[in-house]
Amino acid sequence: MAETTTGHDERHALLDELALLRTRRRELEEDFEVDDEPKDFGEQGEMTERRDDLDWIDRRINDILHLLYTAPGSRDETRPDRVGIGSVVTLRYEDGTTETVQVIAVPDEDVPEVTPDSPLGRALLGAEQGEEISWQAPEGRLRARIATIRRPA
Repeated sequence: MAETTTGHDERHALLDELALLRTRRRELEEDFEVDDEPKDFGEQGEMTERRDDLDWIDRRINDILHLLYTAPGSRDETRPDRVGIGSVVTLRYEDGTTETVQVIAVPDEDVPEVTPDSPLGRALLGAEQGEEISWQAPEGRLRARIATIRRPA
């Protein structure tokens, strides 16, 4: 079986699609937060359709992240303005608190680590500075804005 690699143009197309999917996902999540309980079968059908859309978007995001960050050579080609393997990211939560984490496959004691396949890691990979991300945590759905991204020297 031949290994697949993602070329520069293909990589940018995937990053663009990832950004669009994340935007659409946020819109669908906001619809869920605004909507009341469905009152009839039509509204129940619409809600089911939105949940199905969210599930499809989540699967596609995971597929894109897999292509971007597990393909041979993907670590060296990650743009410095997007989160990739090795990035140190400062998150700013809605309550104003901040947290700094590193997306890393091998643990490091200096900075709390986040693996690429964790919920937070999947939300971070490919995101840009200033972007708001959300992920499912044991305490519920969390949201944070990416305050800074840096690569270790």
